[in-house]
Amino acid sequence: MQNAFDTSSQAGSMAANMGLAEAARYALLRRLAPAIRHHLVGEFQPIGMIATMLDRRLQSDAPNLAHLRDNSAALGKLARTSANTCMNLMTWLAPKTDAVTRLSNGVADCLNMLTTEFRFRGFVIVNQMTELPLDVSTTALRSVLPAALMALSDQQPGPADFVLKAVLVPVGVVLSIVRKSAERSAENSPASDYRALTWRDVAALAQAESVALSQSGDTVELTFMKASLASHLAG
Repeated sequence: MQNAFDTSSQAGSMAANMGLAEAARYALLRRLAPAIRHHLVGEFQPIGMIATMLDRRLQSDAPNLAHLRDNSAALGKLARTSANTCMNLMTWLAPKTDAVTRLSNGVADCLNMLTTEFRFRGFVIVNQMTELPLDVSTTALRSVLPAALMALSDQQPGPADFVLKAVLVPVGVVLSIVRKSAERSAENSPASDYRALTWRDVAALAQAESVALSQSGDTVELTFMKASLASHLAG
């Protein structure tokens, strides 16, 4: 009976942890949705501009065929580029569990997603990472790093800088974030259309993605395992 009780208790605890992680993941995606929408819309704006120019030139009594060919070629190139970019953006919503990324590239993707909103709120993300020859889980990085940055920003009453650094360790890499208050005004301070992220959310995501989390005051440390080790442990 004791063993059966222990097994049931462990199963209940695992289910509760999974529920917390899923709730945190949903909250993170809700917070990221405006940035994803912004990037999607931005991809189609130049296509619309060239299409409008092409249509106007076609209305001419004597269209310049050379210009039309150039516009058509540019339109095709932009369409292909936009399709690839949109497919990549969709992986934020439906990630591949086994996807890996070079650490510097993955961090750059995360910061590109957050920079505009953070700037409007008076926050500047300062990337002081050096190039490190390390691959990590894309899902882990895209889950825990943005969540940690949002939690730090949601607790900050005024403008601040967030300084990122990284150092290699035997199991992978420690990514540190230090929050520093700044003397400047925000360009615009829109209220988030969804709830603030808490350290409980970040901890749930970190646990689900096998990322070690350490947070104290203005400093956060995230330890990401190298992709080969993470894959071995998952298997």
